[in-house]
Amino acid sequence: MANEMTVLLPKQGASITQLRRRAPLRVDVAGGGPVGLAFACTLKSLLGDQVVLRVYDRRWMRRDGRVVWRGPAEGNNRREQVVTLQSNVWAALPVAVQQRLFTPGKFSEMWPLGPDSPESKGRPRNIKIRWIEDALLDLAQDSHGIELVPEAYAVPARWDDRHVLAIADGARSATRDALSSHFGTPSRELFSVDGSPLDERVLGIRVNAKAPDEHTVPLTVAQNRFLFNSLGGGFINMRLTAEEASEIVALGECGPVACIGKFGCSMRPSPGGRFVCDRHRAVFKPSVDKLSYLWPRILDGLRFFGVGVADVVGINSFTLGMQQMSKFTAQLAPSTFGFLLGDAANSLHFWPGRGLNTGLKSALSLAVNLQKRWRGKAFRAADFAQHEGIMQQLQYREKSRAWTTMLMPDSEGVPRGIEDRIREGLQGPYDRAALVSTLFSRVLEIKKRLGDRMGSLATDEWYYGRINALDVRTLKVMVESGAWITREIGGEEVEVPSAVPAAVEPVRRGLSLVS
Repeated sequence: MANEMTVLLPKQGASITQLRRRAPLRVDVAGGGPVGLAFACTLKSLLGDQVVLRVYDRRWMRRDGRVVWRGPAEGNNRREQVVTLQSNVWAALPVAVQQRLFTPGKFSEMWPLGPDSPESKGRPRNIKIRWIEDALLDLAQDSHGIELVPEAYAVPARWDDRHVLAIADGARSATRDALSSHFGTPSRELFSVDGSPLDERVLGIRVNAKAPDEHTVPLTVAQNRFLFNSLGGGFINMRLTAEEASEIVALGECGPVACIGKFGCSMRPSPGGRFVCDRHRAVFKPSVDKLSYLWPRILDGLRFFGVGVADVVGINSFTLGMQQMSKFTAQLAPSTFGFLLGDAANSLHFWPGRGLNTGLKSALSLAVNLQKRWRGKAFRAADFAQHEGIMQQLQYREKSRAWTTMLMPDSEGVPRGIEDRIREGLQGPYDRAALVSTLFSRVLEIKKRLGDRMGSLATDEWYYGRINALDVRTLKVMVESGAWITREIGGEEVEVPSAVPAAVEPVRRGLSLVS
């Protein structure tokens, strides 16, 4: 026995650590969007060769030896939205991920400091979802050696040697549904009014912006009808009443076409002032209907932020609602645990700007938990008590915040749905001078409050010009919708572990200076 040890150690260059090296953690990820890829890249950064990762997504394909995103020609409409990452979140990502995401020209800083973006970490950063997906897909295969599988994840008959399944395939997660006996069925009861789930229909208007990004912040915060998130362009999101939503129709040669809002199609500008779907060749009805009630309101929203119809790149529509999950962690087999991440775990109303932040927090929490608990042998349920607790905190904190923005309290503290506020604003009587004065005073108050928490803002005259140019009905809707209820939805944020070692902290701070 002693002779065998002599052969194994010095003569073959093996160390005691190498001899005792544990077997790698084997992880499957269902869904390769921003959260799924961020989780995979973070876990690989933390565990290196001690983890073997496979990520599945049917929106990918192979081309010239690489895995790339499918485009419209392959039936996949890429997401073009701009999202805001809070500094507590982006600063906790591994340095390699930060360096890949935050390259010059790919992000901006337009929103102010706040509880989830303290001055010590830096300001929130705007970044395009499409860029996050492209950058992390390249990182996964260029330097991280993650196996990318361009097909939908299928729940296996046996789990064999898989230790972890991370489910990050969206709000309508097929993987979560296939495993409902383990995770339970999501409930919409808590997010209902008079027994009916509360949903909101939103129009997303992608534009090329003319004004500096920061200038539009007080305009956005002063009302709840339009939200502009910009990156030298970006999206103006418009909340609709049911009557307005009924106009969201795509017209083909033979009548209405199931298109916008159902398949994620975007209506793009076409000669003659029309907006047409690339895929179905259907026309966005409000853009050609001279009797449209909605189209003038859309043009007013553009005018409010200093852009015109010629600056519109595309229009799409989507429905927002929420549901409650009973748990986020489940033991799928004696040696396999499953976890819900991202929208599969907590699909949120985006108005408070916490959707992707919550998804990345869930990814960071699980990645750091796995790093701390993996010892080369089967996990126990107790290993994930801390992670499950963080997920439950996130659900309560972020869904409570989002619900309050859907059913905002009025001056008497009575909840009022945003649709009721908009509908009331569209009805007379109208006092234009009073409405302009009210909205302008609100903008100036917000400008003053934000002044020392962000960069330079526009002049008072610029803001007055934006407000005074609006139709009186749009003005009343903005006044009735109210300013952002920052106090009601503010407060302490859920903290998650960082994937950045303390010794690397100075490097991370250096990254925050890139612009």
